[in-house]
Amino acid sequence: MKKLVAVSLFLLLAVTSAFAHAGHIHTYMGSVTMLHGNAFMMKTTDGKDLTIQTSAKTKWLHSDDHVAKQSELAVGQRVVVKMTADGKTADTVKMSAPAKK
Repeated sequence: MKKLVAVSLFLLLAVTSAFAHAGHIHTYMGSVTMLHGNAFMMKTTDGKDLTIQTSAKTKWLHSDDHVAKQSELAVGQRVVVKMTADGKTADTVKMSAPAKK
């Protein structure tokens, strides 16, 4: 009986870890708080501060899905960031319309 419980527990843990975050693409929503080179900081909608690294492969979009430039990103803008599968850099950054001048 103890052996059956031990094997069942092992299989449960093995299956659970297989469905962890490997290859899972994370999406973050929030506001830009600081710009720094190829990275920016944002405060997520749940109040967490994140540093987002970008690369030459990062796609920049406006909220209407038109192409944007990284230089258009500004402090205070709302963003939606989809990370790459490895979770290290942003795959896409969708930003709100720039502030009216």
